[in-house]
Amino acid sequence: MGIQTAPGEQVIWQGQPTQGIRFAPQDLFAIPFAAFWLAIVLSIFMMGATDNLRDVQPAFWLIIPLFVVVGLYTLVGRFIVDQLARRKTQYYLTTERAIIASGLFRPDFRSVNLGAVPKIRVKLRRDGRGTVQFGSAGAPFGMLPPSWPGARQFLPPAFDDIDQAQRVYELALATQRDLQRFSRSV
Repeated sequence: MGIQTAPGEQVIWQGQPTQGIRFAPQDLFAIPFAAFWLAIVLSIFMMGATDNLRDVQPAFWLIIPLFVVVGLYTLVGRFIVDQLARRKTQYYLTTERAIIASGLFRPDFRSVNLGAVPKIRVKLRRDGRGTVQFGSAGAPFGMLPPSWPGARQFLPPAFDDIDQAQRVYELALATQRDLQRFSRSV
């Protein structure tokens, strides 16, 4: 997945998020909840299938499998989807923008003008990996993990879980300062 740059714009860094299965702190709650959900739904399904539930409505046979699918996705599927999505994600830092090229089924590009973004933040781990965020999320949405379906629309654009995050953060800040200095002098 390549990107188009404007005349004079140069790519100064490019990378990808960590590959493989990845767990977030929120999974300490989500995984046991999903397992509990799935156990309850499967036990109800088994009671219906073994005729322990009398007079089961036909809708039962449509709704319960849907709840099983939701439980399986929450327990296992979202990790697979997240892994596949990260495999197709590329990050680019240019002399003007931060660009996120992603898309599981079709290409999706997010571009952030570094001269106009109000805040650039970094969240570092001990191993030097981290996340560089361009902007900030609203209060309730800041706790969402990016792997949850639909979460990315509420979260600020970010280079998620990259190597040498401090270096990329410093490059982004330096580029932002240069752009803002240039715009003030014009």
